[in-house]
Parts: sequence; C-alpha cells; structure tokens
Amino acid sequence: MIDLLVYSALGAAAAFALAELGARAWIRKRDRWYIHQPFSRRHFTIATDVVPQLPGEATFEANADGERGDPVPEHPESVLRVLVAGGSAAECFLLDQKDTWSAALQDELRRRPQLGQGVHVGNVARSLITCRKINAILARVVPRLRSLDVVVLMVGASDLVDWFEAKTPPVIEEGPFQLADYVAEHPEGPFGWKPKTLALYQIARGLNVRLRRPVQVKKNVGATIAKHRAARAATKNLLMETPDPAPMLNAFETHLRALIETCQKSAKHVVVAQQPWLDRDFTPDEAKRLWNFGQGSPYRGALDAYYDIDLVRSLMERVDEVAVKVADEMGAARVDLRRFVPSDFDHFYDFLHHSPKGAKLVGAAIADKIASLQEAGPG
Repeated sequence: MIDLLVYSALGAAAAFALAELGARAWIRKRDRWYIHQPFSRRHFTIATDVVPQLPGEATFEANADGERGDPVPEHPESVLRVLVAGGSAAECFLLDQKDTWSAALQDELRRRPQLGQGVHVGNVARSLITCRKINAILARVVPRLRSLDVVVLMVGASDLVDWFEAKTPPVIEEGPFQLADYVAEHPEGPFGWKPKTLALYQIARGLNVRLRRPVQVKKNVGATIAKHRAARAATKNLLMETPDPAPMLNAFETHLRALIETCQKSAKHVVVAQQPWLDRDFTPDEAKRLWNFGQGSPYRGALDAYYDIDLVRSLMERVDEVAVKVADEMGAARVDLRRFVPSDFDHFYDFLHHSPKGAKLVGAAIADKIASLQEAGPG
C-alpha cells in the first residue's frame, strides 16, 4: 500500500513537471508580448480635489491584444486599424477610457463617412517609457497585429524626464534593460517552481482574467500629485541650467528613427503627434499646480532640487525640433498639436497631461491628419 502511494505521488509529480515544462515551451513558442493584461479591467476613483478638471470615476480596460480600447473586430482587415504608442501623455492614465484622446480619435474617425469603413483605435502607451524601450516593445507587438494601417507616436517628454531623473548625465549609458519590467505579459519568465513563477500559473491567471473579467478597484487615484506639487513649490534649489543636452537629444533622435522604422515595416502610415505642453508664463498660483521635473524620481523618495519651468520649456522645444526633423526625413506624417490645443488649465491638468477637454482636441487634430492620409492613398 505504501509503495502504491509512493509510486502514485511520484507519478503525479512527474506529470505535473511535464505539464509545467510543456506550458513553458508553449508560452515561449507563442511569443506574445502585451503592454496590458489582455481582458483586464480597472476602475479608479479620482482625487478631484487635486485634479478638478477630471471626472470622479475612470475605467481602464484592455482588449484581447492587450491594448487599452474597444474589442478588436473579428476581421480587423475590414476596418481602419490605428495603434497609439508613447508615454504618459498618450496613455492618459487618469482619464476615463471614453475621455482619452485615443478614444476621441476613434470617435472622430468614425464620423468621417469618406473613409468608407469601420475604425478601431488601440492604445499601448505607457508612462515614463523612453523611445528606446517603446521601440523594443513595438518590435515584438506590431508584427503580430493583423492589418495595421496607422501607428500614432506621441514621444519625447519621457526621454527628457528620464534624463532629468538620471541627473542630466553628460553621457547616456545604454546598457541592457529588462524589457519584461515594462509589459504585463511576456514569454521570458523567468520561470521557477514556486507557485507564482510557474508557467501554469501564468496561463491560469490569464484564463481567469479572460473568463471572469474581474475588476481591480483603486481609490483616490491622483492624490499623490498634491504631495509632489507641495514639494516642488517648497524647493529651495531651483536649477536654472543643465549640462549640454546634446547627448540626450542625440539618443532621442537615434531611437526615434529606429522606432519609426519599426512601425513603417508593419503599418501603412506613421504619424508623429508632436507632443504639446503647457507653454505659457505662469502666475504664482498657477506655478503651484506644477509638480514634474525634479532631479531624480519623486516616486523613489524626496527630491532636493527641481528644474526651472522656463528651462523645461526651452528643452521641450529642442526635443520637438528633433521630432520634426526625424519625421520629415523618414517620410512620417506629423501633427503640430500646439496649434490646436490651448495652453491653459482647462485643457491640461499639469504641464504635460491633457484634461478630457484637451484630449478631445488632440483626437480631432490627429483624426484630420489620418483622414487626409487615407484620402491621399498609399504613399
């Protein structure tokens, strides 16, 4: 009897090990990378006392392709398929899904009968991710998307912020990085034999999200902005200059070229949406509503220095000049969004991020550009 139990236990362990190894092989062969967990749903209550421009509730839902957006049509080749990528200004994390500029873009395009087809816009943008990392992700995501017509890129600010947070190094160190840290699901593990490192656990988790569609709830989202505003306003160390930004700008140019090239291999058109910012002279009260651009990351501890906002404005101009140059040289379309979005706190809730009112204008301006590209035809 004991021998039977031992043999049964060994058999069960061997079967489990074989199932786990088979699951790992399947995940690696499938080679799927997703920015957001497919079919995931999140619901936020927003700290409207901190960001009164935003509604009090926000949803964040991913489709089967891990995009923030509506379900992908069964036959995507029958619709105009658009993919949005970039940093936090494209992600629109605090905005309700229907208020993001990618949703506004979809709504605007659907109002254009001259396009003669349906429209789907998916969003794979993510906060604080540089061009180099966006390119590495899209190189894995874009080729598997069926019938991709347009990729819209809103990039640049994250590269500048990353340079600030690294304390403006004179040399941009570009060593290896863990791409898995920037996506919700990927095939690289690392797998182990503890429960949450199992490939079988990853598969089961994905099935649970797909079948049950649980909702992750977060309350008082955005409240930390108040703390960051207070820290910036109280700083006694306001940095009025930086070292030569050429290394950062050169790195941005190199990786933007690579990113556009990656997208051009799979999409018919690439649109560079020149990232707008709150470009104005601030009153003392308005300046207290700013919180970005510290020397270091505010999420990793208290900062003792911040960059002067006029300095930031001048550097954003330099970043924008690079984006224009690269887009024009590589044959990508572009939209100067500062022509369409007023620089005020009705259309922005901080220096870089749009309110629903601003997002609507962004979506409309990009829709005009895409509609003109579609009407002009290939090339």
